[in-house]
Amino acid sequence: MAPKRNSLCNIGLALAAIALAGCTSSVVVESDFPAPLVEELPVSIALYYDPALRDFIHAEALPRSSTWTIDLGDANLAMLDPLYDSMFAATREIQALQPLPTDAATFDGILSSALQEFQFDLPNATRDEFVEVWLEYRLELQTPNGEMIFAWEVAGYGKAEIDRNREDAVHRASITAMREAGARISTQFRLQPQISDWLKDIEDARI
Repeated sequence: MAPKRNSLCNIGLALAAIALAGCTSSVVVESDFPAPLVEELPVSIALYYDPALRDFIHAEALPRSSTWTIDLGDANLAMLDPLYDSMFAATREIQALQPLPTDAATFDGILSSALQEFQFDLPNATRDEFVEVWLEYRLELQTPNGEMIFAWEVAGYGKAEIDRNREDAVHRASITAMREAGARISTQFRLQPQISDWLKDIEDARI
């Protein structure tokens, strides 16, 4: 695995890094993420997206190379929105966790999403032909009254061959990593023990 590097998620820091570098490579990750075919959970969920997830820009000045900026903000929402719509019977986005919306009690749970880590590795020599991307989302589920139910870190990995240019390869590797993380969320969320207990409690309360 590539050495960890600090992610500069703040746009101001990203712009400062760009100003210090003579050459910049920019990637805006864009893709259509199809809704997964999964069994819908019979719950209503309030969705909260961390502001840094919406505006996520990774900026990094690589040794003996250019400064890279990789924008995943819109792609994060393009991936997670249809994912959650397929997973849950009903969803609605909320803008803040504190204070919770006045109708929070009408939801079965509140799901927060954040992108807490992004790394990428570029080949240093011409004989190396692949770009690699690692990322990690953090999901937190709480009850309508704010009690934590579950926290889950979900990783994704992507690898792409450099067949046209490095920017295109970074773009494709990022999408692959996001799709892998999304597939894990859609297939493994319901399998977590805390989620099973939470669903059982909701079912019992409805009887």
